[in-house]
Amino acid sequence: MRYLLFASHGGLAEGMLDSVEMVTGKHNNIFTISAYKNERDNLSEQLTTVINQLAENDELIIVTDIFGGSVNNECMKLLTDPRIHLIAGLNLPLAIELAIMNGSKASTSQLIENALKNTKETIKYCNHLLRIGVADEEF
Repeated sequence: MRYLLFASHGGLAEGMLDSVEMVTGKHNNIFTISAYKNERDNLSEQLTTVINQLAENDELIIVTDIFGGSVNNECMKLLTDPRIHLIAGLNLPLAIELAIMNGSKASTSQLIENALKNTKETIKYCNHLLRIGVADEEF
């Protein structure tokens, strides 16, 4: 089985899952870690708890909020485990795309590449689009 983990500083991960499920329905294969909300929480232990729930043939796609941030850096340490894939740059279009595509028969690497390709185009500077005269039907 393939699982997703949204991991962020503060409550972004929980909010992201809430928004994903509002659009796509309930998912039983998505975990969240909202790091540093409680100073007693240990990020490494939280990650270990998620990983310990994986079976030998399961895969985990971790999506963190900021490349180079402390959450992402802690997740980078997990990449010696071939079941784990890491993406930095958590955003709603990417989260929805991964959730929807998660049932795909494609390899996890291919699923990630497709999701990244499909969602990169969703980031737009709208003022610029209006200045260059993009037609309303393209919105």
